[in-house]
Amino acid sequence: MIKKTEKIKLKKVLKSKWIPEVMSKLAEKEILSKKGVPYTKAYISHVFNGINSNDDIEIAIFEVYNERKNKQSNLRVFKKEIL
Repeated sequence: MIKKTEKIKLKKVLKSKWIPEVMSKLAEKEILSKKGVPYTKAYISHVFNGINSNDDIEIAIFEVYNERKNKQSNLRVFKKEIL
């Protein structure tokens, strides 16, 4: 389960439109709900907000977080090189 402090840190990097990225990560890994369908945006949001717990979705959220954080740091380095 994602804790309140983790949620605050995640929000700073993820900002907006991160749920479709998580959904695509889950689709790549062929992770589906018990009913055999992809997880909904609402359910992913519930996991992020700590209402529900799902390890697979949490891992996907942290993977998207890590990718975005690396992208931001690469952009900072690139800007320093140019300026």
